[in-house]
Amino acid sequence: MKVRTQLLLAFLLLAVLPLSGIVLYSYLSSLGAFREAVWAETLSLAEEMGDQLRTVREDIDQRLEVVTTLPVRSLIGAEKADLEVADVYVDLMTQMGEVAPMVDWLEFSPEVAPDEVGEASESFFIYPSKALAKSLRKLKTVRENLDDSGLAPEYFQQMVTEVISEHSALEEAELEAFTARGQEMKAVLGSEFASPVRQGDRVVGQLKAMVPATAILDQVLSGVERNEGKIPFARDASGALYIDQPKDREILEQIGVTEAGDQRDPAADWIVVEIADEDSGLTFGIGQPIGDSLRGIRGAAVRNFAYGLGMIVLSMIGVVWLSSRMTRTLTTLTAGAERLALGELETRVPIESKDEFGSLARTINRMAEELSDHQARLLEEARLRKDQEMQQKLLAAENERKSLELEEARQLQLSLLPKSLPRHPDLEVAVSMQTATEVGGDYYDFFPGSNGVLTAAIGDAAGHGARAGTMVTVVKGLFTAAAGTGDPPAVLTEATRAIKKMELGRMNMGVALVRFAGGRVTISAAGMPPVFVFHRATATIEEVALPGMPLGGLAGADYGSWDAQLEPEDTLLLMTDGFPELLSPDGEPLGYERARSAFAAAASGRPEQIVSELKTTADDWRSGAALNDDMTFVVIKVRS
Repeated sequence: MKVRTQLLLAFLLLAVLPLSGIVLYSYLSSLGAFREAVWAETLSLAEEMGDQLRTVREDIDQRLEVVTTLPVRSLIGAEKADLEVADVYVDLMTQMGEVAPMVDWLEFSPEVAPDEVGEASESFFIYPSKALAKSLRKLKTVRENLDDSGLAPEYFQQMVTEVISEHSALEEAELEAFTARGQEMKAVLGSEFASPVRQGDRVVGQLKAMVPATAILDQVLSGVERNEGKIPFARDASGALYIDQPKDREILEQIGVTEAGDQRDPAADWIVVEIADEDSGLTFGIGQPIGDSLRGIRGAAVRNFAYGLGMIVLSMIGVVWLSSRMTRTLTTLTAGAERLALGELETRVPIESKDEFGSLARTINRMAEELSDHQARLLEEARLRKDQEMQQKLLAAENERKSLELEEARQLQLSLLPKSLPRHPDLEVAVSMQTATEVGGDYYDFFPGSNGVLTAAIGDAAGHGARAGTMVTVVKGLFTAAAGTGDPPAVLTEATRAIKKMELGRMNMGVALVRFAGGRVTISAAGMPPVFVFHRATATIEEVALPGMPLGGLAGADYGSWDAQLEPEDTLLLMTDGFPELLSPDGEPLGYERARSAFAAAASGRPEQIVSELKTTADDWRSGAALNDDMTFVVIKVRS
């Protein structure tokens, strides 16, 4: 794909996709914020409906308490329907005030005391009728002018009784209807309106008010401001739906708000909030249409997207012009780079601008010059490389020759060691030798004599490699003839005298000789570490350290000896200094004390086990590090 096409596609992806994402995010966030705001507003209105219900109920209760202060008991019995009763009726209508239109009737239930059997005890219904109050007011005016009218008081009493009876007498069907409406009010509102009637300090009855639940709910629902298409509604405990305008029921059913048992999710373009009123058990709700607002939000999102696309189209025109200019320059640069790739190092690219393409052209020209210089250097390096290869071949041949010589020296050293360990009726023997280089400087040997005499030798030549191997060879030759028969100190003295006569320079070698004869052991040493002797009977380690110069040190050197009687299971450990001077990874030497402890821990075992334990101690101490010196063990145990 060409660069120009890639630039155009990249621009479209980097412009259209972010624009679409921003518009979509803006639309969704605006929609969410709008729904939350409408929900909060609707929830507040629903809560206000509950507050309005409590206000109406408190108003009715307060009016009812005021009414019970009137002499309501005087209304019992038609025979008491005089002007005094008329005054009570008038006051009752007046005190009911604004709530009077909502009250269907009042019921006074007397409480009869034992001394009042003669009084009426049935409940008495009172209509809070404005017509009754108006009629009684007219009769009161007539009474005030009774003397002038010429009417008899009995006639006037009859007129009051008839008016009151007309508004108080109930037929059986009416009584059943009142009872049913009272039950409905209690079922919907969860309680009834009642207040005790007092005469002095004594309760003489109870006054109940029957207020239809629909009348209260109509007042609560009608108090909601119905702007923006809001529809208030209420539900009772059974789920029955109450509205104040019949046309609202059809709309609520269309958006999913129906009677109990047929609940559906509300329409997408409506917000419906319902909140329960704990005091009454009613549920108040508000349905508010948001379709117009949603269409407005979607329209704004579409307009924003269209404006963004327009800006993208304008930008595309500039991108096309700029990409055409860039691709022309890239074509020139590509052609120059291809000629350089074909080996035309004299090629130079014209520099037409000071921007990044101009910098790239200067870089290509500089690279062409460097390639020319580099080609010349490569030719010179090729010549030098051939000379180096020749030198390496010569060096490899020399290393191979030296390796062969070292291998021959190693084989010679190994040939100087015993091919097998001596078999002795009274002694068990085990040995181990590890060299730090191909040709080590350690040495051990055994020289059997007559009558069960056995001489063991262990040595450590100074240094490593061929010089140390030469010294081992010399000592091996000297000991082969004399070590098995001569006294150990004398053998060492004669050996150092012979080595000095050979004029081997500063070459020397530490040696220890141990002779076993008839249960006794004799030890003599020339510059060697001490010999450890384990006494089985006391389970102790005796350290035998004898002074003496290494062989080849001084021509007239004298050597001492140590002699002792060995018991069954006693064990000797002969070692070179490679074990106590073994270094840890941190550079700390093992030391003679740790070497002695390691031998003491293993001395009760067989010689092979002792050697194995000592090697394990050495491996643990150096933790995988290379040996810094040759390490040799010779373990000799007296048989039980």
